[in-house]
Amino acid sequence: MSASPQVLRDSRGLAARILGNKIVALAVLFGIGFCFLIVPGVTNQLGANPIERLLHVSGEIAIWTLGTVLSLTPLRVLFPRSALVNALNRHRRYIGVSACIYGLIHFSCHLLYQGDWEDVLQSFSKPFIWFGLAGLSILVVLASTSNNWAVRKLGAKRWKLLHRLAYVAAVVLIYHQSIAGKGHWYVARWLLFLLVALEGARLAKKFWFNKPTTKRVL
Repeated sequence: MSASPQVLRDSRGLAARILGNKIVALAVLFGIGFCFLIVPGVTNQLGANPIERLLHVSGEIAIWTLGTVLSLTPLRVLFPRSALVNALNRHRRYIGVSACIYGLIHFSCHLLYQGDWEDVLQSFSKPFIWFGLAGLSILVVLASTSNNWAVRKLGAKRWKLLHRLAYVAAVVLIYHQSIAGKGHWYVARWLLFLLVALEGARLAKKFWFNKPTTKRVL
């Protein structure tokens, strides 16, 4: 027997209340790093080169977390009545800050992977490093202003304009990952296609389906 509409609505409402809880959101964001970075390290499942593995995994977590926060706006426009989407949108700041934190972990792993300052400085000769640093710098600025004090200080309009740089960071970091080495474009392209599809659907709904209808006057 199929579940009744009321049962489905109740289950969705319960899921929305759970996801809307700040403690749950923080636990999930921390749990991602714990499961994919800490647990494999403690259980010796990082392979022959643990730092290299942590470097790649932390980078992928950072860029997918950024992709998640950027997907929330088009999802809210596409599904304005969805309790789940609205619940997730309450944690935009937490998700954005976590993307920055995982990006900093990724950069720290890069420094450890290079071994010494001479190799670190030599790595800066590679273009994908500069794209990564540019994207990470944007994330640091956005994370440091993801608070109510910054909103009051900058004003809501300028604050929103500043945080649109998240889209620039996404483009730069997707390009950074796509040219970082063999196999990375395979991961980056799915995020790129997902964000383009969501933004395209959002713009289509905003400018096409919501066009005001004009009545002909006889």
